[in-house]
Amino acid sequence: MGFGFDYRRSAGAIALPILAIFSIVLVVPPGIWHVKNRNVGACSLLFWITLANLFVFMNALIWPTDNIGSWWRGYGLCDVQVKLTWGFAAGSAGSIACIMRNLARVMDVDRAVVRTTQAQRRRQTIVDLLWCFGCPIYVMSVDYIVQTYRYYIFTVAGCTPAIDSSWLAIVLVIIWGPIFCLLAAFYCVLVIIRLHKYRKQFLQILSASSANLNKSRFMRLFFMSLMLLLVLLPVQFYVLAVNLSYPHRPYSWKAVHSPDWGRVIMIPTGGQVAFDRWIRVSCGFLVFVFFGTGNEAISMYRKWLLALGLGRWFPSLAQSRRRPGYSKSTASKSRWSSLGGRAKELFSRAGSQTATTVKSLNRASSDGTATSPSPSDPEKAFERVPPVTEMEMQTASTSHNHPRALEPLDLGTSFHEEEHAFPLGPVSRNGDDARV
Repeated sequence: MGFGFDYRRSAGAIALPILAIFSIVLVVPPGIWHVKNRNVGACSLLFWITLANLFVFMNALIWPTDNIGSWWRGYGLCDVQVKLTWGFAAGSAGSIACIMRNLARVMDVDRAVVRTTQAQRRRQTIVDLLWCFGCPIYVMSVDYIVQTYRYYIFTVAGCTPAIDSSWLAIVLVIIWGPIFCLLAAFYCVLVIIRLHKYRKQFLQILSASSANLNKSRFMRLFFMSLMLLLVLLPVQFYVLAVNLSYPHRPYSWKAVHSPDWGRVIMIPTGGQVAFDRWIRVSCGFLVFVFFGTGNEAISMYRKWLLALGLGRWFPSLAQSRRRPGYSKSTASKSRWSSLGGRAKELFSRAGSQTATTVKSLNRASSDGTATSPSPSDPEKAFERVPPVTEMEMQTASTSHNHPRALEPLDLGTSFHEEEHAFPLGPVSRNGDDARV
Protein backbone atom coordinates (compact mmCIF):
# COMPACT_ATOMS: atom_id res chain seq x y z
CA MET A 1 0.00 0.00 0.00
CA GLY A 2 1.37 3.39 -0.95
CA PHE A 3 3.77 1.90 -3.51
CA GLY A 4 4.79 4.40 -6.21
CA PHE A 5 3.71 7.48 -4.22
CA ASP A 6 5.99 10.13 -2.74
CA TYR A 7 5.01 10.68 0.86
CA ARG A 8 7.81 13.03 1.81
CA ARG A 9 6.90 16.09 3.80
CA SER A 10 6.52 19.29 1.85
CA ALA A 11 8.25 22.55 2.79
CA GLY A 12 4.95 23.87 4.13
CA ALA A 13 4.47 20.81 6.32
CA ILE A 14 7.91 21.41 7.85
CA ALA A 15 7.75 25.20 8.25
CA LEU A 16 4.17 25.48 9.51
CA PRO A 17 4.53 23.68 12.89
CA ILE A 18 7.81 25.48 13.59
CA LEU A 19 6.29 28.89 12.96
CA ALA A 20 3.15 27.92 14.89
CA ILE A 21 5.05 27.00 18.05
CA PHE A 22 7.07 30.22 17.79
CA SER A 23 3.84 32.15 17.44
CA ILE A 24 2.47 30.52 20.60
CA VAL A 25 5.60 31.31 22.62
CA LEU A 26 5.78 34.92 21.43
CA VAL A 27 2.19 35.59 22.48
CA VAL A 28 2.83 34.52 26.10
CA PRO A 29 4.52 37.75 27.39
CA PRO A 30 1.85 40.10 25.97
CA GLY A 31 -0.80 37.74 27.31
CA ILE A 32 0.62 37.88 30.85
CA TRP A 33 0.71 41.68 30.76
CA HIS A 34 -2.90 41.95 29.55
CA VAL A 35 -4.08 39.45 32.16
CA LYS A 36 -2.48 41.53 34.92
CA ASN A 37 -4.26 44.63 33.59
CA ARG A 38 -7.56 42.76 33.16
CA ASN A 39 -8.02 43.75 29.53
CA VAL A 40 -10.83 41.39 28.58
CA GLY A 41 -10.81 42.16 24.86
CA ALA A 42 -7.06 41.76 24.44
CA CYS A 43 -6.92 38.64 26.64
CA SER A 44 -9.69 36.93 24.68
CA LEU A 45 -8.04 37.83 21.38
CA LEU A 46 -4.76 36.29 22.52
CA PHE A 47 -6.65 33.24 23.79
CA TRP A 48 -8.24 32.59 20.38
CA ILE A 49 -4.96 33.18 18.55
CA THR A 50 -3.06 30.82 20.86
CA LEU A 51 -5.72 28.13 20.60
CA ALA A 52 -5.80 28.34 16.80
CA ASN A 53 -2.00 28.08 16.55
CA LEU A 54 -1.97 25.15 18.95
CA PHE A 55 -4.29 23.25 16.60
CA VAL A 56 -2.16 24.26 13.60
CA PHE A 57 0.93 22.89 15.35
CA MET A 58 -0.73 19.60 16.35
CA ASN A 59 -2.40 18.92 13.00
CA ALA A 60 0.76 19.55 10.99
CA LEU A 61 2.56 16.91 13.06
CA ILE A 62 -0.28 14.35 13.08
CA TRP A 63 -1.14 14.50 9.34
CA PRO A 64 2.08 15.72 7.64
CA THR A 65 1.88 13.70 4.38
CA ASP A 66 -0.66 12.33 1.91
CA ASN A 67 -0.31 8.77 3.18
CA ILE A 68 -4.00 8.31 4.02
CA GLY A 69 -3.49 4.67 4.95
CA SER A 70 -1.43 5.67 7.97
CA TRP A 71 -3.67 8.53 9.09
CA TRP A 72 -5.32 8.60 12.47
CA ARG A 73 -9.07 9.15 12.29
CA GLY A 74 -8.92 11.99 14.79
CA TYR A 75 -11.77 10.79 16.98
CA GLY A 76 -12.30 13.14 19.91
CA LEU A 77 -9.64 15.67 18.93
CA CYS A 78 -11.28 16.67 15.67
CA ASP A 79 -14.72 16.68 17.27
CA VAL A 80 -13.50 19.46 19.55
CA GLN A 81 -11.47 21.25 16.90
CA VAL A 82 -14.26 21.66 14.35
CA LYS A 83 -16.39 23.35 17.02
CA LEU A 84 -13.61 25.67 18.13
CA THR A 85 -12.82 26.52 14.52
CA TRP A 86 -16.14 28.33 14.23
CA GLY A 87 -15.53 29.78 17.67
CA PHE A 88 -12.22 31.22 16.51
CA ALA A 89 -13.84 32.82 13.46
CA ALA A 90 -16.44 34.64 15.56
CA GLY A 91 -14.33 35.10 18.70
CA SER A 92 -11.32 36.73 17.06
CA ALA A 93 -13.50 39.20 15.17
CA GLY A 94 -15.60 39.87 18.28
CA SER A 95 -12.47 40.49 20.39
CA ILE A 96 -11.12 43.02 17.90
CA ALA A 97 -14.51 44.74 17.83
CA CYS A 98 -14.50 44.80 21.65
CA ILE A 99 -11.04 46.42 21.74
CA MET A 100 -11.98 49.04 19.17
CA ARG A 101 -15.23 49.77 20.99
CA ASN A 102 -13.46 50.38 24.29
CA LEU A 103 -10.81 52.57 22.65
CA ALA A 104 -13.61 54.64 21.13
CA ARG A 105 -15.21 54.92 24.59
CA VAL A 106 -11.94 56.19 26.05
CA MET A 107 -11.91 59.00 23.47
CA ASP A 108 -15.56 59.87 24.16
CA VAL A 109 -15.15 63.03 26.28
CA ASP A 110 -18.92 63.42 26.71
CA ARG A 111 -19.04 60.15 28.69
CA ALA A 112 -15.66 60.36 30.42
CA VAL A 113 -15.47 58.50 33.74
CA VAL A 114 -12.79 59.25 36.33
CA ARG A 115 -13.75 56.64 38.93
CA THR A 116 -16.11 53.70 38.60
CA THR A 117 -17.84 51.55 41.18
CA GLN A 118 -17.42 47.80 41.48
CA ALA A 119 -20.90 47.22 40.04
CA GLN A 120 -20.11 49.34 36.99
CA ARG A 121 -16.86 47.47 36.39
CA ARG A 122 -18.67 44.16 36.75
CA ARG A 123 -21.29 45.23 34.21
CA GLN A 124 -18.63 46.34 31.74
CA THR A 125 -16.79 43.03 32.14
CA ILE A 126 -19.97 41.10 31.40
CA VAL A 127 -20.54 43.15 28.23
CA ASP A 128 -16.96 42.50 27.08
CA LEU A 129 -17.30 38.77 27.74
CA LEU A 130 -20.48 38.65 25.67
CA TRP A 131 -18.68 40.28 22.75
CA CYS A 132 -15.68 37.97 23.01
CA PHE A 133 -17.22 34.63 24.06
CA GLY A 134 -21.01 34.93 23.89
CA CYS A 135 -21.29 34.79 20.12
CA PRO A 136 -18.64 32.04 19.72
CA ILE A 137 -20.50 29.87 22.22
CA TYR A 138 -23.73 30.45 20.31
CA VAL A 139 -22.11 29.56 16.97
CA MET A 140 -20.56 26.40 18.39
CA SER A 141 -23.94 25.42 19.82
CA VAL A 142 -25.93 25.75 16.59
CA ASP A 143 -23.21 24.36 14.32
CA TYR A 144 -24.63 20.85 14.66
CA ILE A 145 -27.86 21.92 12.92
CA VAL A 146 -26.03 22.45 9.61
CA GLN A 147 -23.17 19.96 10.05
CA THR A 148 -23.35 17.53 7.11
CA TYR A 149 -20.53 15.14 8.10
CA ARG A 150 -18.59 14.51 11.25
CA TYR A 151 -15.57 16.39 9.83
CA TYR A 152 -12.95 16.51 7.08
CA ILE A 153 -9.24 15.78 7.48
CA PHE A 154 -6.84 17.50 5.06
CA THR A 155 -3.11 16.98 4.73
CA VAL A 156 -1.19 19.30 7.09
CA ALA A 157 -4.31 21.40 7.78
CA GLY A 158 -5.94 18.55 9.67
CA CYS A 159 -9.44 18.79 11.12
CA THR A 160 -11.88 20.91 9.12
CA PRO A 161 -15.63 21.37 9.75
CA ALA A 162 -18.23 20.23 7.20
CA ILE A 163 -21.22 22.50 6.71
CA ASP A 164 -24.39 22.38 4.66
CA SER A 165 -24.73 24.51 1.52
CA SER A 166 -27.95 26.21 2.55
CA TRP A 167 -29.01 29.71 3.52
CA LEU A 168 -29.60 28.53 7.07
CA ALA A 169 -25.90 27.69 7.44
CA ILE A 170 -24.94 31.22 6.40
CA VAL A 171 -27.42 32.83 8.80
CA LEU A 172 -26.65 30.59 11.79
CA VAL A 173 -22.87 30.19 11.51
CA ILE A 174 -20.96 31.93 8.75
CA ILE A 175 -22.36 35.48 8.92
CA TRP A 176 -21.19 36.34 12.44
CA GLY A 177 -17.51 36.73 11.64
CA PRO A 178 -18.13 39.36 8.92
CA ILE A 179 -20.67 41.14 11.15
CA PHE A 180 -18.16 41.60 13.97
CA CYS A 181 -15.50 42.66 11.47
CA LEU A 182 -17.84 45.39 10.22
CA LEU A 183 -18.48 46.49 13.82
CA ALA A 184 -14.74 46.61 14.44
CA ALA A 185 -14.27 48.69 11.28
CA PHE A 186 -16.99 51.11 12.43
CA TYR A 187 -15.37 51.65 15.84
CA CYS A 188 -11.96 51.92 14.18
CA VAL A 189 -13.19 54.82 12.04
CA LEU A 190 -14.75 56.37 15.16
CA VAL A 191 -11.43 56.18 17.02
CA ILE A 192 -9.60 57.82 14.11
CA ILE A 193 -12.16 60.64 13.97
CA ARG A 194 -11.92 61.30 17.70
CA LEU A 195 -8.12 61.14 17.66
CA HIS A 196 -8.09 63.83 15.01
CA LYS A 197 -10.74 65.89 16.77
CA TYR A 198 -9.12 65.78 20.21
CA ARG A 199 -5.48 65.46 19.15
CA LYS A 200 -4.43 68.43 21.30
CA GLN A 201 -6.20 67.07 24.39
CA PHE A 202 -5.19 63.44 23.84
CA LEU A 203 -2.98 63.12 26.93
CA GLN A 204 -5.53 64.84 29.16
CA ILE A 205 -8.28 62.51 27.92
CA LEU A 206 -6.21 59.42 28.71
CA SER A 207 -5.37 60.69 32.21
CA ALA A 208 -9.01 61.59 32.89
CA SER A 209 -10.36 58.19 31.79
CA SER A 210 -10.63 55.14 34.02
CA ALA A 211 -8.72 52.97 31.54
CA ASN A 212 -5.20 51.92 32.47
CA LEU A 213 -3.73 53.35 29.29
CA ASN A 214 -1.03 55.84 28.44
CA LYS A 215 -0.24 57.20 24.99
CA SER A 216 2.09 54.33 24.06
CA ARG A 217 -0.29 51.58 25.18
CA PHE A 218 -3.28 53.20 23.51
CA MET A 219 -1.54 53.58 20.15
CA ARG A 220 0.00 50.10 20.22
CA LEU A 221 -3.34 48.53 21.07
CA PHE A 222 -5.05 50.51 18.33
CA PHE A 223 -2.52 49.70 15.61
CA MET A 224 -2.37 46.03 16.60
CA SER A 225 -6.15 45.76 16.32
CA LEU A 226 -6.09 47.71 13.07
CA MET A 227 -3.52 45.40 11.49
CA LEU A 228 -5.41 42.29 12.59
CA LEU A 229 -8.62 43.78 11.26
CA LEU A 230 -6.99 44.46 7.90
CA VAL A 231 -5.99 40.78 7.81
CA LEU A 232 -9.22 39.17 9.06
CA LEU A 233 -11.76 41.40 7.33
CA PRO A 234 -10.89 40.27 3.76
CA VAL A 235 -10.62 36.64 4.89
CA GLN A 236 -14.03 36.65 6.56
CA PHE A 237 -15.72 38.15 3.52
CA TYR A 238 -13.84 35.79 1.20
CA VAL A 239 -15.21 32.80 3.13
CA LEU A 240 -18.67 34.34 2.99
CA ALA A 241 -18.39 34.93 -0.78
CA VAL A 242 -17.23 31.37 -1.42
CA ASN A 243 -20.17 29.94 0.50
CA LEU A 244 -22.57 32.26 -1.31
CA SER A 245 -21.21 31.10 -4.67
CA TYR A 246 -22.23 27.48 -4.06
CA PRO A 247 -25.62 26.30 -5.35
CA HIS A 248 -27.98 26.55 -2.41
CA ARG A 249 -30.67 24.02 -1.63
CA PRO A 250 -33.56 24.10 0.83
CA TYR A 251 -32.57 23.01 4.30
CA SER A 252 -33.60 19.53 5.39
CA TRP A 253 -32.78 18.01 8.74
CA LYS A 254 -33.04 14.48 7.34
CA ALA A 255 -30.78 15.29 4.42
CA VAL A 256 -28.15 16.87 6.65
CA HIS A 257 -28.26 14.22 9.38
CA SER A 258 -28.42 11.20 7.11
CA PRO A 259 -27.09 7.73 8.05
CA ASP A 260 -23.73 8.83 6.57
CA TRP A 261 -23.42 11.73 9.01
CA GLY A 262 -20.76 9.98 11.11
CA ARG A 263 -18.32 9.59 8.20
CA VAL A 264 -14.81 11.01 8.44
CA ILE A 265 -13.72 12.20 4.99
CA MET A 266 -9.93 12.27 4.45
CA ILE A 267 -8.58 14.35 1.57
CA PRO A 268 -4.88 14.49 0.46
CA THR A 269 -3.68 17.87 -0.80
CA GLY A 270 -0.27 17.10 -2.26
CA GLY A 271 1.47 18.84 0.63
CA GLN A 272 -0.28 22.18 0.06
CA VAL A 273 -1.31 24.14 3.14
CA ALA A 274 -4.60 26.02 3.42
CA PHE A 275 -3.99 29.78 3.41
CA ASP A 276 -5.94 30.40 6.62
CA ARG A 277 -3.34 28.39 8.59
CA TRP A 278 -0.66 30.89 7.62
CA ILE A 279 -2.95 33.73 8.68
CA ARG A 280 -3.35 32.23 12.14
CA VAL A 281 0.42 32.04 12.54
CA SER A 282 0.92 35.61 11.32
CA CYS A 283 -1.57 36.91 13.88
CA GLY A 284 0.67 35.74 16.72
CA PHE A 285 3.71 37.47 15.24
CA LEU A 286 1.74 40.71 14.80
CA VAL A 287 0.77 40.67 18.47
CA PHE A 288 4.41 40.21 19.49
CA VAL A 289 5.58 43.09 17.30
CA PHE A 290 3.26 45.52 19.06
CA PHE A 291 3.31 44.23 22.65
CA GLY A 292 6.33 41.95 22.95
CA THR A 293 8.97 44.62 22.39
CA GLY A 294 7.77 47.41 24.73
CA ASN A 295 9.28 48.55 28.01
CA GLU A 296 6.92 46.36 30.04
CA ALA A 297 7.81 43.24 28.05
CA ILE A 298 11.56 43.92 28.23
CA SER A 299 11.32 44.37 32.01
CA MET A 300 9.46 41.07 32.19
CA TYR A 301 12.17 39.29 30.17
CA ARG A 302 14.81 40.74 32.48
CA LYS A 303 13.00 39.42 35.58
CA TRP A 304 12.65 35.98 34.03
CA LEU A 305 16.36 35.80 33.18
CA LEU A 306 17.29 36.91 36.69
CA ALA A 307 14.96 34.28 38.16
CA LEU A 308 16.78 31.64 36.12
CA GLY A 309 20.07 32.72 37.72
CA LEU A 310 21.60 34.26 34.61
CA GLY A 311 22.48 37.40 36.55
CA ARG A 312 25.71 35.69 37.67
CA TRP A 313 27.00 35.47 34.12
CA PHE A 314 25.35 38.67 32.88
CA PRO A 315 25.66 41.31 35.64
CA SER A 316 24.11 43.93 33.38
CA LEU A 317 20.74 42.23 33.86
CA ALA A 318 20.68 43.34 37.49
CA GLN A 319 21.36 46.97 36.63
CA SER A 320 18.37 49.28 36.66
CA ARG A 321 17.11 50.31 33.29
CA ARG A 322 16.75 53.90 32.28
CA ARG A 323 13.46 55.44 33.18
CA PRO A 324 10.75 55.30 30.48
CA GLY A 325 10.99 58.18 28.08
CA TYR A 326 14.70 58.71 28.67
CA SER A 327 16.63 59.64 25.56
CA LYS A 328 19.57 61.71 24.44
CA SER A 329 17.30 64.65 23.74
CA THR A 330 15.91 64.41 27.28
CA ALA A 331 19.42 64.35 28.70
CA SER A 332 20.37 67.35 26.57
CA LYS A 333 17.34 69.26 27.81
CA SER A 334 18.27 68.39 31.39
CA ARG A 335 21.81 69.70 30.91
CA TRP A 336 20.53 72.90 29.37
CA SER A 337 17.98 73.29 32.16
CA SER A 338 20.74 72.87 34.76
CA LEU A 339 22.92 75.39 32.94
CA GLY A 340 20.03 77.83 32.69
CA GLY A 341 19.24 77.43 36.37
CA ARG A 342 22.87 78.09 37.37
CA ALA A 343 23.07 81.15 35.13
CA LYS A 344 19.78 82.44 36.51
CA GLU A 345 21.04 81.93 40.08
CA LEU A 346 24.32 83.70 39.26
CA PHE A 347 22.59 86.74 37.78
CA SER A 348 20.09 86.79 40.64
CA ARG A 349 22.93 86.92 43.18
CA ALA A 350 24.65 89.66 41.20
CA GLY A 351 21.41 91.61 41.00
CA SER A 352 20.78 91.25 44.74
CA GLN A 353 24.33 92.42 45.55
CA THR A 354 23.97 95.42 43.21
CA ALA A 355 20.63 96.32 44.77
CA THR A 356 22.20 96.13 48.25
CA THR A 357 25.08 98.38 47.19
CA VAL A 358 22.74 100.93 45.62
CA LYS A 359 20.60 101.03 48.76
CA SER A 360 23.71 101.57 50.89
CA LEU A 361 24.88 104.40 48.66
CA ASN A 362 21.51 106.05 48.71
CA ARG A 363 21.36 105.92 52.52
CA ALA A 364 24.86 107.29 52.71
CA SER A 365 24.15 110.04 50.22
CA SER A 366 21.07 111.10 52.13
CA ASP A 367 23.15 111.96 55.24
CA GLY A 368 26.33 112.96 53.39
CA THR A 369 28.51 110.12 54.66
CA ALA A 370 29.12 108.20 51.42
CA THR A 371 32.73 107.12 51.04
CA SER A 372 34.96 105.45 48.48
CA PRO A 373 37.62 102.80 49.07
CA SER A 374 40.97 104.01 50.24
CA PRO A 375 43.58 101.23 50.22
CA SER A 376 46.14 103.48 51.93
CA ASP A 377 44.05 103.80 55.09
CA PRO A 378 42.55 100.50 56.23
CA GLU A 379 41.11 102.16 59.31
CA LYS A 380 39.20 104.58 57.07
CA ALA A 381 38.23 102.43 54.16
CA PHE A 382 35.96 105.09 52.64
CA GLU A 383 36.27 108.84 52.30
CA ARG A 384 33.46 111.31 52.08
CA VAL A 385 31.97 112.09 48.67
CA PRO A 386 29.43 114.78 47.86
CA PRO A 387 25.81 113.60 47.78
CA VAL A 388 24.21 112.88 44.43
CA THR A 389 21.22 115.05 43.59
CA GLU A 390 18.02 113.73 42.00
CA MET A 391 18.64 115.78 38.81
CA GLU A 392 22.11 114.23 38.38
CA MET A 393 20.70 110.72 38.81
CA GLN A 394 18.08 111.28 36.11
CA THR A 395 20.69 112.77 33.75
CA ALA A 396 22.99 109.79 34.28
CA SER A 397 20.22 107.25 33.67
CA THR A 398 19.23 108.86 30.36
CA SER A 399 22.74 109.38 29.04
CA HIS A 400 23.78 107.14 26.11
CA ASN A 401 27.37 107.02 27.35
CA HIS A 402 26.32 105.42 30.60
CA PRO A 403 26.71 101.59 30.50
CA ARG A 404 23.36 99.75 30.75
CA ALA A 405 22.88 97.21 33.53
CA LEU A 406 22.64 93.55 32.50
CA GLU A 407 19.30 91.85 33.11
CA PRO A 408 19.23 88.27 34.39
CA LEU A 409 18.82 85.74 31.54
CA ASP A 410 16.19 83.03 32.03
CA LEU A 411 17.99 80.22 30.20
CA GLY A 412 16.07 77.40 31.76
CA THR A 413 12.48 78.39 31.14
CA SER A 414 12.15 76.96 27.64
CA PHE A 415 13.77 73.63 28.44
CA HIS A 416 11.59 72.11 31.11
CA GLU A 417 7.99 72.83 30.33
CA GLU A 418 5.72 70.13 31.77
CA GLU A 419 2.18 69.24 30.86
CA HIS A 420 -0.13 68.54 33.78
CA ALA A 421 -3.08 66.30 33.01
CA PHE A 422 -6.47 67.27 34.31
CA PRO A 423 -9.99 65.88 33.87
CA LEU A 424 -12.00 67.33 31.02
CA GLY A 425 -15.48 68.59 31.58
CA PRO A 426 -18.09 67.25 33.96
CA VAL A 427 -18.16 63.63 35.02
CA SER A 428 -21.01 61.65 33.53
CA ARG A 429 -23.51 59.86 35.72
CA ASN A 430 -23.74 56.76 33.61
CA GLY A 431 -20.37 55.57 34.93
CA ASP A 432 -19.54 53.05 32.19
CA ASP A 433 -16.00 51.80 32.63
CA ALA A 434 -13.95 52.18 29.44
CA ARG A 435 -11.59 49.27 29.83
CA VAL A 436 -9.81 47.49 27.02
